[in-house]
Amino acid sequence: MVTTGKIERALHRHGRVWSTVEKRGTGQSRVEPKRKRAHRKRDIVYMALAVSLLIVAYAAFRLLFYAGEGSVFAQESILVLLGAVATIFITATLLNRQTELELRKEGSVLLLEQKNAIYMAAIETVADIVEGRSYDEDLVDALRVLNHKLAVVGSREVIIAFHDVLETLLSGLKAGELGERAAEDVMHAIAEVTVAMRADMLSEIGEEIDDTVRKAILTNSRGMERIDDLDQATGSDA
Repeated sequence: MVTTGKIERALHRHGRVWSTVEKRGTGQSRVEPKRKRAHRKRDIVYMALAVSLLIVAYAAFRLLFYAGEGSVFAQESILVLLGAVATIFITATLLNRQTELELRKEGSVLLLEQKNAIYMAAIETVADIVEGRSYDEDLVDALRVLNHKLAVVGSREVIIAFHDVLETLLSGLKAGELGERAAEDVMHAIAEVTVAMRADMLSEIGEEIDDTVRKAILTNSRGMERIDDLDQATGSDA
């Protein structure tokens, strides 16, 4: 027999990190701008170094060129040497930049894949709990792990929306069993989570979710609930 106190303690363990996460939410949203500023500073340093080398190379060129005045072979040798050095420097800079961009791209792809896997698992686990309509220790344990994973990779909006899902689950399961109305409320809260997840995933590729899509997602969620109600009504009539 599962008591209300046990349910409340188990589900509240999911929410222990929420106050900390909300405080860190703004900091998490600033990670990308800080990273961009760091890359920008490094690019400025590289540019300053390149300009300094160019000035030094020009001064050395003038010195060596005029030192070899009267000897055409010496002047041509200096030109060839400086051209080779410049070519090597430019090639090395471009290759370094290309490697850095490829590593960033690969890291973004891996993060996107991990986010997608965790987001989908969180949705499916909550749906399984709703389908069972009762406290399931195994599913709650799985949800606890996913909650911590969301705290690591989820956006601020996803974390806050998922908090609402947990609160709705808690209030619904306090009675020992998830009622029809409570189950619908949980799925509506999940719809809000999917909106936040979609916005987060699209932001990774430079796109944004518009208000029309958000309204359509929430409308579809409520439409599915009406379809489910029709099935239950048909079953009761039979």
